[in-house]
Amino acid sequence: MSQKKVVCHGALCKCQFGDVPDTLTVLSQQKNYINDQGGSQKLIATDKELGMPFQAKTFGQCKLQPTGSSFKPCMPNITKWDGAFQKTQLQANQGFPLLEDNKATCAIAGSPCVEITFHGQTASPSSQNAENTDEELISQVLPINVREIDMPSPYDAMTVTDKESEEEAEVCRAIEPSAAPESMIGTCQYYKWRFENFMERHHTSSCKHDPPDYYYGTMRAVEGGYGIIDGIQEWWTPSLEEEMGNEQLTHYKRGHGTFKAVPSKSYGYKYCVRFTNVLMPTLSEEGKQWLKLAKILLQEYMEEGVINKSFSSVKNESFNERYRLNSEENLENFYTEIENRNDEFRDFAFATHPDAYLDAGLTGIPISDKIKVSMTPDFKEWGSGKTWEQAMIVFEEQIDDWYSQAKAGVEEAQRVIEDAIEDAERYLELYKDAYNIWKKVNRALDKYRDMPWIK
Repeated sequence: MSQKKVVCHGALCKCQFGDVPDTLTVLSQQKNYINDQGGSQKLIATDKELGMPFQAKTFGQCKLQPTGSSFKPCMPNITKWDGAFQKTQLQANQGFPLLEDNKATCAIAGSPCVEITFHGQTASPSSQNAENTDEELISQVLPINVREIDMPSPYDAMTVTDKESEEEAEVCRAIEPSAAPESMIGTCQYYKWRFENFMERHHTSSCKHDPPDYYYGTMRAVEGGYGIIDGIQEWWTPSLEEEMGNEQLTHYKRGHGTFKAVPSKSYGYKYCVRFTNVLMPTLSEEGKQWLKLAKILLQEYMEEGVINKSFSSVKNESFNERYRLNSEENLENFYTEIENRNDEFRDFAFATHPDAYLDAGLTGIPISDKIKVSMTPDFKEWGSGKTWEQAMIVFEEQIDDWYSQAKAGVEEAQRVIEDAIEDAERYLELYKDAYNIWKKVNRALDKYRDMPWIK
């Protein structure tokens, strides 16, 4: 190979012990781009892409982990990259750029086993390409003068596009987010306040940053600037109309249009309102106290990430591993400007749920309350991978709690476990399309079936 290409976001990778490829996602820095004049898509990949820097976060089945007649699902854990380009170091993360022939070591294999099959760059014709052509021959093929092509080659040299260019800096100079007032913590208005705080900080007409949709919903363009939108059909569902009341939505005029939020497309605000106005009145006193504390903890943990840049989940180790939240430096890097990265923000927000729910005492409330809690979110949202991940963490902790009670021979615990198995199977049947989760839950329930102390 005469030239080695620099690897960027979107590169394709495969593991010699897996059976499907996966796409590399650059999470270690948000500043340096290549082969991307707009500086918006192709972040340079470096040897800091560790942990699980892949889109699907799996290479299928891991041939190094046999189980019966099959293999365990691959959960890559990249510990290092070999062969990075040592002559250039990015200031954004102190990493060295990856080249297309580099290989990564996975903790499971203990040796380089992940290779790059496509570097991710997209070639464009350059002036050098034109110089090397046969003018007489090419004129028979193309009705243009190839000598007039004057485009820089993406391969002549490694040119880095810095997102913090003067042009970009003119677009948005938002300051750091402000801590929420104490009076907001534990209320549903917290999420609306966070949304409004974001909009105030990103107030310039040329700024195109949208707030995380988790707060108060997606931003929707107001047609013609007059908001001619059917409120029931577009902005709310009938139940949300009743739950939220007559919500007043502010119009935000920006250089590329007029926008307002769609609270029915939120998660934080919508479910806080639903849990407070619809669920809480149906709960027992123990359940009501749990919900009040859970709301407070959800928002306190969110503040830990957004303001203090220090949240790492106690219950969800997969989340910590995905973003390598194992040091103060990595925490700082991940949470800096996280509000501008919607998907990662949503992942972080969901990761606070099992910590908040369990720390608030979910395992101790009556089984009838637990069922009501689990059935409150929309079915379609329980079908998403991130929501399932949090649900499984909570469910497994609950199973362990039931098991400890049953071993103690508590008669009430025996009845609860019998009811819980029946209810869990019935409710989980609704989501059987999430096949892997379904199998995992059934395996977890197996240790409670036919227990000698349950008659």
